[in-house]
Amino acid sequence: MRNRIREVRKIKKITQAKLVEDISITRQYISLIELGEETPSLKVANEIATALGTCMYAIFDLDGTGRYRCPSCNCS
Repeated sequence: MRNRIREVRKIKKITQAKLVEDISITRQYISLIELGEETPSLKVANEIATALGTCMYAIFDLDGTGRYRCPSCNCS
């Protein structure tokens, strides 16, 4: 599953270490998720999106379209 974690982190000036402080994962695991080598559980995906201040649709390509848009809140 493709994601925009790194892109959003960079925009918000958040390091991987800072991002995972309040999440139940390690910096190494977030790195693997960013690289597309691991797929997070829904719980972890939601924690990541919440920590980045957005919804999962804005971070993860959940529908496979590459649009990164939520049908409910229109975030991007």
